[in-house]
Formats: sequence, C-alpha cells, structure tokens
Amino acid sequence: MRICSPHCGIDPESASGGETYERELLRHLAADGAVLDIVLARHQRHPENVPNWVIHRLPIGRGLRWPVAMALLPPVIRRLHAETRFDLLRVHSLRFIGPAALIARRRYRLDVPIVSHHHHLDPSWLNRVIERRVIEGSERVITVSRFSRRQLVEALGVGADRIEVVPNGVDARFSPRAGDRTIRDRHGLGSAPVVLFLGGLKPRKNLFLLLEAWREVARARPDARLLIAGGGPLEARLRRRARALGLGDRVVFSGRVAEGDKVAYYAAADVFVSPSRLEGFGFTVGEAMSCGLPVVVSDAGALPELVVGGEGGFLCRPDRPPEFAARLLQLLGAGDLRRRFGAFNRERVERQFRWERASRRVMEIYEEVLAEWKRGLRAR
Repeated sequence: MRICSPHCGIDPESASGGETYERELLRHLAADGAVLDIVLARHQRHPENVPNWVIHRLPIGRGLRWPVAMALLPPVIRRLHAETRFDLLRVHSLRFIGPAALIARRRYRLDVPIVSHHHHLDPSWLNRVIERRVIEGSERVITVSRFSRRQLVEALGVGADRIEVVPNGVDARFSPRAGDRTIRDRHGLGSAPVVLFLGGLKPRKNLFLLLEAWREVARARPDARLLIAGGGPLEARLRRRARALGLGDRVVFSGRVAEGDKVAYYAAADVFVSPSRLEGFGFTVGEAMSCGLPVVVSDAGALPELVVGGEGGFLCRPDRPPEFAARLLQLLGAGDLRRRFGAFNRERVERQFRWERASRRVMEIYEEVLAEWKRGLRAR
C-alpha cells in the first residue's frame, strides 16, 4: 500500500507527543511494508535513511498552520497522486491537515479514501467548525484511547461507528537500566530517593499542583528530591513558585531533555509522577512503566486506561495535592511495593503497548478502508 501523509513535523528530537506518535508509527508502518509519501516543510528535520519513506519538500520554511495548509497542500497532494498513484490519503491532525485533505479530494476528484488520526481535543470554538467536518468527511478516524473517542462523540456530536481506538505504542528501548547513575551524577542527586516528572512544562501538565504536593512530601521526607525534567513556557514561573514554597534544592529542574537521554532519566528515578489534567494517551507515563517504574498519576483523560490503580501505581484526583503527596510518600517508603508495581507495569506495556502491535492494527484498518472504498462505500 502507498500512503500520502502531509506533515507538520516528525523531528527526531521533538518533545511533542503528537510528533513522537507520528515518527514512530510511520517508521513501523514502513517496516510492515507500506510506502509513505511524507510531505514536510523545507527545513523540517526527520529521521534519516528510513526504508520506504519518500520525503517531499514544500516551498516554505518551518511551520505549517492550518490556514496555510488549506491553500498550499491541495495542489501538492494532486501532484503527488498524479506521480505516485498513492492508495490512501492520511491526515495526522484533524485541524492542521484535515481541511486540506478534504479540499484536495473534492477539488481534484481524487479517487482515494481518507483516514484521519486524532489524539485529544483542546478547548476551541473551532472544534465544531473544523474537527467535526473533517471527521464527517473521513472514511475512518483512528484515535489513541477510549477517552479520546468519547471526547469526540460528546464534544462534537459525531457518531462513534467510524472512530477506531488503537492505543499508542512504547518503544522497546525504554527498559530498566540498573546501575546507570548518569543523571544522578549530572544533577547532584547522590543516593536520594527521586520522584521524576518528564514532559513539557505547559499548563495542562498541572505542575503547580505537583509543587504543592511536593511541599507536603518534603516535610515528611526531606531527603527526597523531585526531578522535573523537560522544558516549556512555564519553566521560569515553576522555578519561582518552587522557591516561594521554600523547596530549595528539594526540587531540581533539568531543562530540556534530549530524546537519547530519556531512558537515563527514567533510570535515575524511584517513582514517576504525572498530575496532568488532559492526556490523550500519556507517552511519558507509558515509557516510565516500560522502564519498570511505579507511577502516581491523575485520574483524568486517558491515564486510567494506561495505569491499573493498585497494581502498577495510584490514580489521584488532579485537584487534590494531598492525595498525590500521600501516594508518593507511600511508594517512597515501600521498596517492595515499588518493585512489585514496576514489574507489573513493565509486563503490561510489553503485552499491550508496543509499536508493533499498534502499527499492525493501523495497517489492518487502512486495508479495510481501502477495500470498502473500492467496493464503493464512501464517508457519509
């Protein structure tokens, strides 16, 4: 199968969950035998030498906002179809690529089905104007969790019958790494008990609540350290808030984390924490679980689908710092419990959340959609 996939980005060093999903899924689809015509802006980076990837460059620099994509992409898609006769048009983002894909098919009468991918909805009045129309115009929508599907149905009033749930994968390189002290030495953590947050420092990650919770943890366990790994727009404010709470060196900020360093950060931790208010899946939680860590997470978004409470970690309400503090203290004080939860998480990811499993199911859906299209079944 040949697939056309216009893109906003698949940077090898991206901290975006959406770009990570695209990069890894497209890599595995190609390994399964699909040929990918990937359309990127002129200066955007991508993994090199991936078999079955064909990179096509747009005549613009970085960035591809949806109004620009609507004007720029349709003739590019038409040209690619004339050159390659691709079988399926793939939409990686309902907002950024979806309108352009629908316009290209309608304007140029392209005989190809459209499959759209989705992660989660952020609040916007445009959701009903753009996302809903793209869903209704796509032959199938693939989303990464039952939460994300439910969000689409409830927020947009679309039917669930053509929305497929295919959970994300976690790369097998995320595995336990005993004895790796790289990050502990880098940040002067010594042998202190370490709770790790890794991700973007942005509002929906709910990190001000985490600092409030950590104030309670630090009172009971002054030897413990909270390592906040990652960069983002809230970093300066979070640093100021940590100082205002009197946390001093009990909270360590790493700054931006390179993709190649992530496993070492998980190896430095005893517990992983994510108080996020909204996750379509929860990549870093899954990566931490794959590395054999116990987790304490919010019960919001898709995290309850990933984490089994009482078996691999604890689920807490995202507006209750005392709940997070109590569960973190419980795990910090119980090595046997940490080991048991971590082993459960490692096995759970191995059984249910590997990319090979996800890409096989996505490919099956593409094949089903293409077969239906050839039989004359179109999006309603």
